[in-house]
Amino acid sequence: MTMAMTGTRAEAEERVDTLLLEPLTGLKRGKDGEGRRMSAEAHAKMLARLRSWLAYLDDEQLAGLRDHVVALSVKGEWPTEAQIRRTAMILKPAPPETYPYVRSMMTSRLGFRAMAEGWAFEMYQEVKRHGPPPFVEGGWKEKQLREEAANNQRRLRIAEENIAARIATEDQKAFHAHWHRDMAEIRAMQDEKRKEGQAA
Repeated sequence: MTMAMTGTRAEAEERVDTLLLEPLTGLKRGKDGEGRRMSAEAHAKMLARLRSWLAYLDDEQLAGLRDHVVALSVKGEWPTEAQIRRTAMILKPAPPETYPYVRSMMTSRLGFRAMAEGWAFEMYQEVKRHGPPPFVEGGWKEKQLREEAANNQRRLRIAEENIAARIATEDQKAFHAHWHRDMAEIRAMQDEKRKEGQAA
């Protein structure tokens, strides 16, 4: 399997063109956030963002994403950029080191507060899926993430109990592993940020 992070950035983006974007040129421009047909310029900018952002996927994942985009299309139109990003993140989360915005958010004052208050995992999923612009601190998005955190804590507790009892489903095992893996990544980013502050 050819991995996306080998070779140059240009080569990685060329793979996105070859395996994803070019085979989908028959799709019509999709709608914008207000339900209007995207202009040619806006559509081209969306493809350019996707070309850059999706370069971390390998060949198999790009081919899989292509199939998902076709399935998500309605009336032969491109799905939204957010839908494509969310689907890509399900196939394989973007590595923080390839997405500086994620690291900057998770090591910001808000990121440290989210960790202290128990909703860092949910914030991490949000910034990986949607990218900038950042949500407003204390706004509706933060409230939503806090609610998700409460649900995920219950889900995690049930998964841990079932794993201990050897009756956990594959979905429960996968969620348990995902939660602990992402929390370890967040802690590593924040620990590095603290060290940088101490060295300054």
